[in-house]
Amino acid sequence: MSSEAIFRKAKQLVDEDQFSEAMAMIDGWMGCTAQDTSDPMLAFIRAHAYRQSGRTEEALAILRPFREQATSPWIPFELGLIHKALGQPDEAYLCFREARGIQPTFTWASIEADRTTAEGDVPLGRLDAITAQVCETGAAVDVHLDRSLRCGSLLLLIGWCREAFGSGSLFRLSDPLMPGAHAVGSATFYHRPDVCQALGLPEHQRHGFAALIDCSGFRRWSELGRLPLIVEPEGDGKARATSVELCLAEVAEETSAPRFFEAALGVFRVSIDSGNRWPDSLRLFTPQTAVAASGLFAGHVAAERDDVEVHWLTRTPLDQPPVASVIFVQLGSFLAAKPAILQLAKSCLPLELIVVNNSPELFSETFHILDRFADIRPNLRIGILNRATNLGFSAGCNLGAQHASGECLLFHNNDLFADSVGDYQQLVGRALGEPNAIHSAFQYFTDGTLMQEGLTATRLTTAKAGAIPLFNGFSVGRNQTRAEVIACSGSLMAISAPLFHHLGGFSEEIVYAHFEDFDLCLRARQEGIPVRVWDDITFYHAEGTGSVAPYHLSGTTSHINRLLFSLKWRRVLEGMELPVEYSL
Repeated sequence: MSSEAIFRKAKQLVDEDQFSEAMAMIDGWMGCTAQDTSDPMLAFIRAHAYRQSGRTEEALAILRPFREQATSPWIPFELGLIHKALGQPDEAYLCFREARGIQPTFTWASIEADRTTAEGDVPLGRLDAITAQVCETGAAVDVHLDRSLRCGSLLLLIGWCREAFGSGSLFRLSDPLMPGAHAVGSATFYHRPDVCQALGLPEHQRHGFAALIDCSGFRRWSELGRLPLIVEPEGDGKARATSVELCLAEVAEETSAPRFFEAALGVFRVSIDSGNRWPDSLRLFTPQTAVAASGLFAGHVAAERDDVEVHWLTRTPLDQPPVASVIFVQLGSFLAAKPAILQLAKSCLPLELIVVNNSPELFSETFHILDRFADIRPNLRIGILNRATNLGFSAGCNLGAQHASGECLLFHNNDLFADSVGDYQQLVGRALGEPNAIHSAFQYFTDGTLMQEGLTATRLTTAKAGAIPLFNGFSVGRNQTRAEVIACSGSLMAISAPLFHHLGGFSEEIVYAHFEDFDLCLRARQEGIPVRVWDDITFYHAEGTGSVAPYHLSGTTSHINRLLFSLKWRRVLEGMELPVEYSL
């Protein structure tokens, strides 16, 4: 049993005036486990029990060594009571001054005046609601939780409150019995017309909220009691208690990471849809909770990586190994990819087409589309890797690369096609001719206007999440803006298989999709590996028609991954000349 558990059990005995039993429990545990007496909170509870039992001198000997290194105001407070019992008012006064603030009902003015302590002793059990950091001011905030969910170290709270606060307000859980043990997260507030109607308030007021709290500061949730929920309004600096107390061990645990992300990203999307600008909605994530969410997603990918069905549709053996493996990652219908597949089939190159299906419910449709091209010509191998769940674009590309046998990997969006068959031949040829580089081509909208001639980064001037500067990807050439190309889009990226594996593939810490291409190209740039975007090779991009993302992933993952990207690459990007600055 841990010292925390012993502390809580002994405290319960003390609250019930069973002081001898509490002392016996602590002393017996120390003897059985060979524990020393360096735990300040155990020393605190032992001293309290000894003092209540009339063994005041022993209580003083136990607790006095912790006075100068005390991490909690409870220790000088208890020492003050010990000195008071020993008839030492001057020492008691000094201790109470050190503990100032933990007991709001103390009349400190009278203590200052006559150098005496509080008139009566304060039973330990009466102080449970007082935290080590006294932060509650004003009346408690009336908060109602509709749903609470935890996954890993993350706690998601969804509900409403009678007072409307701004997005970015902090929520905190603090353990009153363990100084320094706390959990902090941020919230986004959004419209709740149902609540406003019930309260007789205008529908546009933001009384609904979602808060994402990082609870990694708590080690053993099962040993925590009911913790008060504190809110610190954005820009106010004064924290207030709420009407909610939470026992983390009683909160429903979601063992499915995709379902947890569906809830968290879903309410993020609801916040955007209710009229918030995306920077305000993004305040749901702090840097800490964003990194925790990224780690949770990466762990999910690692656990589910091998859950895949491999279907090779081509029955005729290849005469020669493929020079390129063209990898599509499917989310939604695969129909948009038919023009590209027709062009690739006509290219006469020895090719391997691999479709990573992140929409298992559409496997039958995809199978029938691809089966029509199976064995249509020699040296064209077609396969489907069917996933049980959506692991995102990065993991899909990496899975395709893992099963590929081509010298070159060509990552290809479904809604992309070349101006001619010769463009595919040129792009693959240049990737094979310069294997120590990343290759792409100019992309145009289907109306012929320039979409991009590569990517650069730009700092967002007004869109910020807390104190973290945000950087965004910028399509060079769109709107006639020119800048240094530092990356190419993952919608069309040709790279030799050995180089791709050397770089470690796409980052699987990216939450589903967006910014994985930038991340890979910046890692390559750190090693002096160039990015070539060819202006004499033309592709058309029917942007937005190649995939249909679920509601909770649409318009959300780009923002959280922008924050993750900025956290990871901030130092590098700040050292580069990024002439274009703009706001989204």
